[in-house]
Amino acid sequence: MCLPFKPYAIEREWNHAGLLCVVVQGREGQFRCGYVRIPPSHPMHGKNYNDVPVDVHGGLTFGDPEPCKEHEDGQGYWFGFDCAHLGDASVDPDLDPKMVSPVLRNFIEIDRLFGDGSEHFWTTEEAVVECERLAEQLAALA
Repeated sequence: MCLPFKPYAIEREWNHAGLLCVVVQGREGQFRCGYVRIPPSHPMHGKNYNDVPVDVHGGLTFGDPEPCKEHEDGQGYWFGFDCAHLGDASVDPDLDPKMVSPVLRNFIEIDRLFGDGSEHFWTTEEAVVECERLAEQLAALA
């Protein structure tokens, strides 16, 4: 797979609605992101993510071409969303702050200082469902 971003951990990669999907998680228990690849023939290929009429958690926050051109259908384009919006926990609340890097400790403290304890930390399964919703919407635009 040729991704235009560098995730810490690819949690799941699969095809849905005829499109390649991937869910990644940032390093050390950070928030998840979901991405869907569209082929060069798709009418949204190369569009700014703000101009793509889809409904996904927090709106699209990513759109970029893949850096390689070796795919059988040519150079694809990836659209994505993240699970770090208002009401989302940006770090797994079950992490022990003493067991993570100082940078991540700062994120944990920010979540605790500015949150009210009701923030939701997205699971892999929840991100997969949202990614599939995005894939279905993008497939319908083709």
